[in-house]
Amino acid sequence: MLVSKDENLRTSSVYVASLILKEFKNQKQNRLSIFQIATALKKNNITQYRQLFFGLSFLFATGVIDFQEPFIYVVND
Repeated sequence: MLVSKDENLRTSSVYVASLILKEFKNQKQNRLSIFQIATALKKNNITQYRQLFFGLSFLFATGVIDFQEPFIYVVND
């Protein structure tokens, strides 16, 4: 289940993942650092690392992003 009825929608992994992708689009880059992503999420009141982790995990599991130190890349297939 991607979103539970008991969970706040604004802290769900799907919503956080959409904010991360929105930041990639706003920056017009295919790579960002974890610090850039955390700063963008902070503007949307996402301040806990758990939400960031689940958002990134969701994107990685679906094959949208990849990790290559020190950056996070959008996969362009």
